[in-house]
Amino acid sequence: MKFIHMADLHIDQPFSGITTEDVTFQKEIQKINYKVFETIVDDCIKESVDFLLIVGDTFHQATSSIYTQKFLMDQFKRLEKQHIKVIMSFGNHDYYTKNRYWFEWPENVVLFDKEEVTTHVLQLKNGQSVSISGFSYEHQWITANKALEYPNRSNETDYHIGFYHGEVAQEGKYAPFRLSDLKSTYDYWALGHIHKTEELMDKPLTIYPGTPQGHTRKERQTKGVSLVEVNGSSVSQRFIEVSKATWVQQDISLKETTRADQLTKIEKEIMAAKYMKEVTLLVVKLSPSSEEGLSELLLNKEEMLGYLQRQLLRKTSYYIWLVDIVIEPIEMDQLIMGFDSSLVDDLAQHFLNRNEFYDVAKDIVQQPVIGANIAFDEEDITRIVEESSQLVKDKMIFKNGVGQ
Repeated sequence: MKFIHMADLHIDQPFSGITTEDVTFQKEIQKINYKVFETIVDDCIKESVDFLLIVGDTFHQATSSIYTQKFLMDQFKRLEKQHIKVIMSFGNHDYYTKNRYWFEWPENVVLFDKEEVTTHVLQLKNGQSVSISGFSYEHQWITANKALEYPNRSNETDYHIGFYHGEVAQEGKYAPFRLSDLKSTYDYWALGHIHKTEELMDKPLTIYPGTPQGHTRKERQTKGVSLVEVNGSSVSQRFIEVSKATWVQQDISLKETTRADQLTKIEKEIMAAKYMKEVTLLVVKLSPSSEEGLSELLLNKEEMLGYLQRQLLRKTSYYIWLVDIVIEPIEMDQLIMGFDSSLVDDLAQHFLNRNEFYDVAKDIVQQPVIGANIAFDEEDITRIVEESSQLVKDKMIFKNGVGQ
């Protein structure tokens, strides 16, 4: 038995930190997510897998566009022509509601569309069979430990696989479970929800493949999709890289440089790195030469960013988008400010509480048009608070008069 396990594609999620009027680049970045899924389908066909196992959050939102739905259905039909099944479930982002879909699912697609754990049996190309047990979200949150609902290994099929979109935790909103609750007699546990690639156990092999394509600068530790082969009691696995855009941080020292040399040095060092992905989403971390240099960089950061963005798009055949410039503080800054920057992080923890966050965001979410189309989950809240904290710290270094 051979299959590909994927999760958390978030096919309609925009990339964080990309704002540009360059029409050509806009079109390219909008195609990235779709190219990633096309590549996954290509790999399924190339590897002659029995099925593609999708463990939730294919879509970033519960309501997806007609275009995105049609694209997905067409890709499933490509697999149908090759006699490859698709096992699909829904996660907390794309929780299932039947009337949201404009097209009939192809006959090769086996949907898990209930929150109750159910089992489907598949006949494989070699005449063997596999039981696949799992569930989908029908609401944004599931607080119950669904692992306790899984059946014992089937004696009527050759293999048994479990899939689970949730978090390893004692309690939470995303089907919290303990590793010890997963049936140890299954051949493989296919997990979803965590965007970082993780192997949690080797017997039975239990894997979060992570998101196939990172959409934020924190989503760099992913390895693609999991190709799994099971032969009797032997289970082997390897990751297949499928991303089309990569997030990179590049450190550049501006020590012993004059102001007139700095932009040229930054540009040359980026070009010398020879980034070869279709799109490179780059964060540059600059080390200033002095307190005065730090103040100058902070004052001119936005203008430098805009200039370098245009230069890199113009000069590279592979797209390089400079998402942000991070300026490394000088050790003396904390003394000048009078307190450690960790105080900002400590204060930010207050807003990780959902009620406190929504109290601050109420002017936005209470707008009828916006409120009906936006919802913040725990990941969104964490990301927004972390990015806001960094913005505050950047401003405070400058406003406290470093170098003045």
